[in-house]
Amino acid sequence: MTAFIHLDYNVVHPGVARAERAYGVSKSLMKRLQGEGGLATLLLTVAGLSLLASIYEIIETSPEGQLLAAWVVFWIAGTGLILGTRKYVGRMVQAWKRADQDARMWELAQSDSRVMADLRCARSRAE
Repeated sequence: MTAFIHLDYNVVHPGVARAERAYGVSKSLMKRLQGEGGLATLLLTVAGLSLLASIYEIIETSPEGQLLAAWVVFWIAGTGLILGTRKYVGRMVQAWKRADQDARMWELAQSDSRVMADLRCARSRAE
């Protein structure tokens, strides 16, 4: 009778792996923000936040009669900012998820020769 024992030991501490992933994510975020689209998003976010801050300042300094109108303008501006950036943020989240999945697949392929062979086979079929 033959028995197979498969022992899988972690060669990397999970905390170190999380720290490396966090460093990689922050590095890619900084690289993405340095591009043209990232700067436009940052500028749009800062402009929206400054608009909300100025409306909030108007609310704080206005007399009681204008308070309701100021709150309505505040919420309209906030909702407009959220709706204006919804598509862009959704595309960025999808791209980030896809890049994360690709990175995990590549990391797995580097440690497992069978996965690497499957990737090479798929690439040769695509060519």
